[in-house]
Amino acid sequence: MPATGDQLVGEGAGELYRGDEPLFSFTVPDELLQEAISKSRHKEAIADVALMPGVGEGKPPPLRAILRASGYAPLVLLTLAAIVPNMFGQGINLIGNNLEKSFHLHDAGLGAVAFVVSVAQLVWAVPLGLWADRGSRKLVSALSLLVFAVLAPLMALAPNVWWFVVLYLLAAVGSAVNNTVHNSYLSDAYPTEGRSRVFSWHYLNDPIAQTLGVLVFGGIVAVTNNWRWGLAVGALGIPIGLLLFRIREPDKGTNESSHILKAAGMDVHSEQEKAPRVLLGPAVTRLLRIRSLYYELVAVAVLGFVGVSASLFGNLYFVRVWHLHTASRSHVYAIIGLSAFIGLPIAYSVGDRLFRRNPQAPLVLAGICITVYGLLFTVSLYMPKLWLVVVFQFLANAAVAPIAIAIFQTLAATAPPEMRSICFAMFGVYSAVFGGFAGGIILGAISDASNVTTALTFIGPVCALGGLLLVVGSRFVRRDITLVIEDVLERYAEGKRRQSGGAIPALQIHNMDFYYGTQQVLFDVNLEVAEGDIVALLGTNGAGKSTLLRAVAGLDHPHRGVIRIFGTNCTYLEPEQIIDLGAALLVGGKMTFPGLTVRENLRIGEHSFRRDASRAKIALDDAVGVFPELESRLDQPAGTLSGGEQQMLALARVMMTKPRLLMIDELAFGLAPMTVERLMDIVRQVNADGATVILVEQSVNRAMTLAERAFFLERGEVRFEGSISELLGRDDLLRPVFLAGVGSALGNGATHHAGGGTGPSRTGSNGAGARSAGEDDHGRDVPGPNPPGPSASGPSASGPSASGPSASGPSGPGTTATGPNPPGPNPPGPNPSGPTPPGPAAGTDGLWLGGPTPRPEDGPGPAPGGHGGRE
Repeated sequence: MPATGDQLVGEGAGELYRGDEPLFSFTVPDELLQEAISKSRHKEAIADVALMPGVGEGKPPPLRAILRASGYAPLVLLTLAAIVPNMFGQGINLIGNNLEKSFHLHDAGLGAVAFVVSVAQLVWAVPLGLWADRGSRKLVSALSLLVFAVLAPLMALAPNVWWFVVLYLLAAVGSAVNNTVHNSYLSDAYPTEGRSRVFSWHYLNDPIAQTLGVLVFGGIVAVTNNWRWGLAVGALGIPIGLLLFRIREPDKGTNESSHILKAAGMDVHSEQEKAPRVLLGPAVTRLLRIRSLYYELVAVAVLGFVGVSASLFGNLYFVRVWHLHTASRSHVYAIIGLSAFIGLPIAYSVGDRLFRRNPQAPLVLAGICITVYGLLFTVSLYMPKLWLVVVFQFLANAAVAPIAIAIFQTLAATAPPEMRSICFAMFGVYSAVFGGFAGGIILGAISDASNVTTALTFIGPVCALGGLLLVVGSRFVRRDITLVIEDVLERYAEGKRRQSGGAIPALQIHNMDFYYGTQQVLFDVNLEVAEGDIVALLGTNGAGKSTLLRAVAGLDHPHRGVIRIFGTNCTYLEPEQIIDLGAALLVGGKMTFPGLTVRENLRIGEHSFRRDASRAKIALDDAVGVFPELESRLDQPAGTLSGGEQQMLALARVMMTKPRLLMIDELAFGLAPMTVERLMDIVRQVNADGATVILVEQSVNRAMTLAERAFFLERGEVRFEGSISELLGRDDLLRPVFLAGVGSALGNGATHHAGGGTGPSRTGSNGAGARSAGEDDHGRDVPGPNPPGPSASGPSASGPSASGPSASGPSGPGTTATGPNPPGPNPPGPNPSGPTPPGPAAGTDGLWLGGPTPRPEDGPGPAPGGHGGRE
């Protein structure tokens, strides 16, 4: 039964939105999202099916109408541009035995040649995809085809296999864009409702190359009796490449955003914020965190195994088992290639319909197709008659034809539009590195050791594994589409804020989740810090404070959500890009290089200024001016400084970048009171000069002397946002472990004791506050055994970044994100029975946060003055 307006569809859809309570706590208005995203915190909560691009009831619009509105030329020219390199590649497979004779190769050597070509896809696909995502995809497609068309015919002049491989490696640039840049272009050039059919037409390049292309290539070789003349077909790409310059370049993501905004009742023509320019490394990290894509990539590695081995060694199978010459093999492959004209119409006719009814259905179909292919292909190898072999391989190819369309369709719906070319390119990477190596080298060695039939038999079980992976990955498609919808709506809301003239906060964090491996440590974090403010980030050990700042500084990247610095989306930017935005982080601990002098430590901060020597000198002089204590010690090793002086040095190095947003993690922990006051005066002055300051603290009273507003984190969730004076009245949040003298520190007569408030504090046997989590030696938050919120489901491939301090220098210039002296183990929490907390004296700091707030489900704690554990 179709979902109603109030109902969310799919497994684990979560709670229903009833329209009488706020949906999100961040700046997107509630009315903007009432029909958009489920309020449920369940990990499988999904968007209303009406907002999913390409999903809905009824039949999809006719393709002819879509082409008439969007143009025939892009689809026709890109299909032709894919046919020529593909035809060339099929021809190379056809003349495999000729290459062995001409270049004196064994089967393993021929497999190595095929592997080099697969590596060429890896070499070219990723940089070309990155170029296309940042610029014009039609330009990338045209130039790549022209380079191929010039180099491919020159391979006929190769005197040996080395020249042949080098030229083939360079010419592979033409085929590297077929399923990467072309698909990204087509995803934006035509509406989402017709993607499956558009991809099907474009993918006709493969069966055409296998039939007509093989006949043309094989005919040339047969007529001339020389395989080198067949390579001349590559020159057909020259006129097609020139015509590609004339097609239009569509905007990235227009189809998705227009559909989502229209379905949500918003202004489709409103100008939206442009996506940030993300570097390759963070882009790959972002894509691998798309759960369905992760499984698709692993399955595509299986397809690479099958694609290389079935094509290359299948040709040897017909030579050695059935003794077919070149012309006969070309006829056989032409017949088998016709099967795609049966399989592709299936994808053409059912792909869009399946996706409209159930977005995960195409991946399930793909899993079934690849499994059936493996079964039929394996059976064909043992048929007693040639015509039976051809029939079974014909049926196998017909079964596998829809798989690429199903994967492309799902990928286009779940990948961020600004990263689609890189995303498609990653399929070539996985196919080449894993599939190409396994299919080309391993099966070649097996063929040499036994026979080609035995080697090809491995295709069956490998295909079954790939099919299983695709079916498993299909479970995450709806949730992944929901994340795309969240991103579009968040950008829209930010654009509206700017158009209305609203103030741009210094820092915005929307719906951020973060995992270390499979353990979630931040849950749906939302906060904003106005420019010019100084705020405190409070919370118990392991609450997620350090992790949050590391994510803002670009040292780690969140698994969900958006981070903005001065209005710029910096969620997946690198630390050096964050510094260019005017933000810097002082990581907790002695972040200095003890083996270097004070002057050399400061010069590390100059790296942020690149080659601006005059600015670097001024920055160093200013840093020394702020901390005159360092001037007489500039040539002294930093390791000989006191703890307070080393903290001054670390802060001075960060301040050299003149940050507009200064983030400080544990400024004063373990320092003498006079040093603490000195550093706090510096922070006040930095804020008075216009910088926004975010200070992580465990002392509430010390935070009161600097900030008026605070955010309180507990177990990865923001539990409070407001003035610190209001926080002091929240007994449900503040259950200090150290309580001596707290009444005078609060100044409001609210004196507590260990059993006061709403319940006693839990303490360990050493008197420290019981903690469900802590921080590791690098200052990163490590979750406890039972964090709240949705069960951790982050991809296991994206574990925590091992980017703690090292002697190699900071990972982000100016952030002081690294250093050779990592902070030591966490000191024990305050002793409830003693008057002195760690660090400054009790009378100086008053209220300390030593452990997380007990929850009702934790049961009763110990009696006042008691020791650790429950009784």
